[in-house]
Amino acid sequence: MKRRFLAVAAIMLTFGMFFCTSCKKPHPAPNETPEEGLYLGIVGFNDQLYTLPMSLLNQNTKFGFETFVDDLSMENGTILYHAVNTAIDNLTNAVIPEDLINVSVVTFTDGLDQGSYLMSNYSSGSEYLSAVNHRIKNEKVGGMNIAAYSIGVRGSDVSDVNTFRTNLEQLSSDPEHNVFEVTSMSEAGEHFAEIARQLYNQSTYYNVTLKMPAQEPGDVIRFTFDDVENAQSSNCYIEGTYSRMNGNSLGVLNNVEYVGLDCMNGSTVSATSQGIFDLFSFRNLLLPNGEQVPMDHVKQWKYIPTIEQWQNNSEFTQTDNTEVVEEYRSALIMLVLDCSSSLSSDFANMKSAANQFIETLSGNYAGNY
Repeated sequence: MKRRFLAVAAIMLTFGMFFCTSCKKPHPAPNETPEEGLYLGIVGFNDQLYTLPMSLLNQNTKFGFETFVDDLSMENGTILYHAVNTAIDNLTNAVIPEDLINVSVVTFTDGLDQGSYLMSNYSSGSEYLSAVNHRIKNEKVGGMNIAAYSIGVRGSDVSDVNTFRTNLEQLSSDPEHNVFEVTSMSEAGEHFAEIARQLYNQSTYYNVTLKMPAQEPGDVIRFTFDDVENAQSSNCYIEGTYSRMNGNSLGVLNNVEYVGLDCMNGSTVSATSQGIFDLFSFRNLLLPNGEQVPMDHVKQWKYIPTIEQWQNNSEFTQTDNTEVVEEYRSALIMLVLDCSSSLSSDFANMKSAANQFIETLSGNYAGNY
């Protein structure tokens, strides 16, 4: 085990990070502004903790995180509550980037807590769990609430099902939506991936720019994003009434509606000009589930009131008239991993799922690099 720690420490130093088994995080030098981006820390646990302090995760640094996970090994013991509490300590001790948008803890376990209270000032496991739950619900990091997720594969040695489920609920911030009790590691892996995609999307703004020729004041314009032959049939569109401001220099869409979409712009969107063309930018345009809006079938239409029909602009194409720019916001995420021997043959699958979680957060999924 000592050789394993030395190997991981060497890897972390390569990336300018300090490895330790405590919950403390090194702080930047005085007056140093932390770099914006997605920060990840990891806590593995059995009868002790194995902590990788929070540091910047991207395609250049992901190797260090994955190596840390690969080098985790199984031992007896499950200090679950103490591990989650330590993860929260990492978050509250972090130096906060100015553009922080997400603070999360993702916990995986297959068993019941064993002995966490012996590593604390609490007199029982239930008292420790209650304290951790209180921290999840009430503490803020950079003014933001902690979003806590729990994934549980009930091990064959767990006969107290109610306590197992209570653990999962108490270690989450939203028991209705953020708790996943599963029956296999393959199913657990699916939830790891789902949570990672959700966290990645929460930290990424998809800014969509749509370009069209200047319209007549009063024209009602619609951009559709689903595959329709008539704008009237669309369930995914932006619609607004066109006008000009500042003489003839600035196109504006007023009374904008977002149907089947979420957007940060609001009901009035001003354009920038490019010759006779207006470029309308929609900030963080997403589907209601938080996924990026598909651009394969986007079309631009104008309503013709004399015939009560929508007219398609046949010159508007996805290639020439649309642009999607990904704008990233900072996030702090702690991953808490059960390394108890009860996992047995599932331990390798757990590490594989955790590394896929890291791959996704680093931006290496669905063509995002």
